[in-house]
This record gives sequence, structure tokens and C-alpha cells, in this order.
Amino acid sequence: MPNGGSDCCGTCWFNRANGGERGHADFKIPSHCEIRQLEISNPYYTYCANHPHHRPNRDPIPIGPVYVVGGMGPREVWQPSPDTEEIRQHLLHIVREPKEHSDAYPFYAEPPHKKAIQQMVDFGDERVVEALEELAQRDEVQKARANILSLIEEVRQKLAERRA
Repeated sequence: MPNGGSDCCGTCWFNRANGGERGHADFKIPSHCEIRQLEISNPYYTYCANHPHHRPNRDPIPIGPVYVVGGMGPREVWQPSPDTEEIRQHLLHIVREPKEHSDAYPFYAEPPHKKAIQQMVDFGDERVVEALEELAQRDEVQKARANILSLIEEVRQKLAERRA
């Protein structure tokens, strides 16, 4: 297992070298991310939010950037998230339906809905506020409503800073 975490491209089913399965890459086949169309030169130190540990239901729509790490250092963005309307709509769905999109991987991870919110902020897409407002109105989030409303204000502030 790599020192940077087991949620690496070397064990991802989207890595061509794994033949569509979770596991460890076949080094005879070059590592290539099938959903991002990226050649992966160091698969055991390259990461993204679509890994099976984060998206156990095999989410083939890219979420967030691709990270790399050298040695024991922090993960750093290597490739930004692709940006298409399909990806944005998928991110909005994750924000609106956080229970549908949960993971249990405890290392280097935030829940998918937080990654989706951050990516929408990075895109400067104000629709994330509307999606959060819709979520806050639901009866089933009554206990978390104050946290969601606080998050909405934080997201508005980040979007305003981005526009400035």
C-alpha cells in the first residue's frame, strides 16, 4: 500500500491497468484514467474523489481535481476538475441528495457533498446556493438546518470573494 493512502489510482477500477476492477495495477499496461482521459505516471501516488473508497457505487462522472503526493507530503492538485454542464449537474445532484452520495473512507477525505460544493465554488457556479437552499427546506434535515444555513452563508462569501 502506498504511504499516501490506499485510495490511489493504482487500486482504482477507472485505471485501465486494472481492467475495470478494484485491485492493484498490472504494470504491463500503462496506467490511464478512463473517466478523465489522463495518463497516470505514478498511480500509487495519484488520487481523486472517484476512487471506489469514495464512490463505492462506481461514479464515472469526474468529481473534483486529481491530486498527487510525493513521499509523505500533503496532496497537491495536479489536474483541475474537468468542467462541463454534465459535471456541474451531477455535482448539484450530489449537493441536493447528500445521503445518496456518502462514503466511509476516513483518510484524506471529505464527504462527496462537501467536495461537490467546493468544486461548484471553484467553478464560480452560483447554482450551488440554490441547491443548498432547497436542501435546507426539507423536513428530513431539520436537525442539520442551522448547519446548512451557516454553510450557505459561507458559500455565498466564497463566491463573492471569487467574483471580486
